[in-house]
Amino acid sequence: MGKRTYVDSSVIVNAVREDKERAKQAQIVLEDPTRDLIVGDYVRLETLPKMVYNKKIDQAAYTTALFDHAEYVRSTNAIVTHAETLAEAYGLSAMDALHVASAIAGHADELIIFEKPEKPFFRIPDERLRIVSLYEATL
Repeated sequence: MGKRTYVDSSVIVNAVREDKERAKQAQIVLEDPTRDLIVGDYVRLETLPKMVYNKKIDQAAYTTALFDHAEYVRSTNAIVTHAETLAEAYGLSAMDALHVASAIAGHADELIIFEKPEKPFFRIPDERLRIVSLYEATL
């Protein structure tokens, strides 16, 4: 069993973008065989529909393949309630709180994001969930 890694939508979006450095950083995480990838309804909602609408067939195929091989966390009332508590405690946006609550519900060891270090994600204590940003690695 590998490291349980929940990825934020920003990781998937950067994996399929034309910025080669960011794409490479994201793909290293997404394709790492030592990780057990976890995604959820909110990641899917933030990524696939727009790719399909914009007819980004290759991006949608890559993303669908990732989802097919990842552990999937379905949204529940408990996740939404937990997200609200997290948003109040740490100042997270609604979607960021839903990602954190989904990662915790999926028993993730870490949540990987593409956010600046001053974002509210980093107010979450490591003992709740380790937050790792790829942002600095691509500067």
